[in-house]
Order: sequence, then C-alpha cells, then structure tokens
Amino acid sequence: MAKVIFIGFDSDKDGLYHAPKGEPIVRLAKDNGIPINFECQDGDCASCLIKYENIEDEEPTNYIEDKELEKLVELGVLKTKDAEHCQQFTISPKVRLACQTLVKGDVIIKPFLQ
Repeated sequence: MAKVIFIGFDSDKDGLYHAPKGEPIVRLAKDNGIPINFECQDGDCASCLIKYENIEDEEPTNYIEDKELEKLVELGVLKTKDAEHCQQFTISPKVRLACQTLVKGDVIIKPFLQ
C-alpha cells in the first residue's frame, strides 16, 4: 500500500490515505470526498490539474501517456524539454492531470494554482 497525502483541498478531508499501487487518483479522491474537479475524466478539459510530489527515497517508474504530456505542454505548465525527460526516464512531472494519474508510490497531492 502506498501513502497518499492530500493537502489544500478541504481541511476536513485533507490527510493521509492508503491506496494500492495502480489505484487511480480519481477513484481515491471520489471515494474519500476529496474535492478535485473531474469534469471530463479523459484528460481533455484539464480541470483536474494537481501538484504531484513523490516522497519515496527513489522515484518510482511512472509512464505518462503522450496525450497527458501534450496537454500539460499546451497549458504551459510543463516545458517540452521536461516532458521529453519524463518520457525518457518514465518519471512523473510535478504537475499532473489527476484523472490520468495512478498511485505509483508515496506521494503528496496538492491543488495546482496558476
């Protein structure tokens, strides 16, 4: 089980949750009443941007679909060079679409505020 810490969403719901690796963040958030906006759930609307911080000693392998990386670059929250780095080394960028993100290890999840 991985530790997922939600911070900055709702003072009553923020805190530590446990989830199996591979669990979608969207499911974990919905099941626990974490107020993340999931309008389309397929990565097109980008209403569910989150800050994603790995807190394990080693960065877990985290393959990101091209569609998500392209959307993050299009939105200007990720540079093309950084997207290529994430793809090359299968690591997660610091900003993600929650609807496309799986739990891969111990993480802190915060709202993304532009």
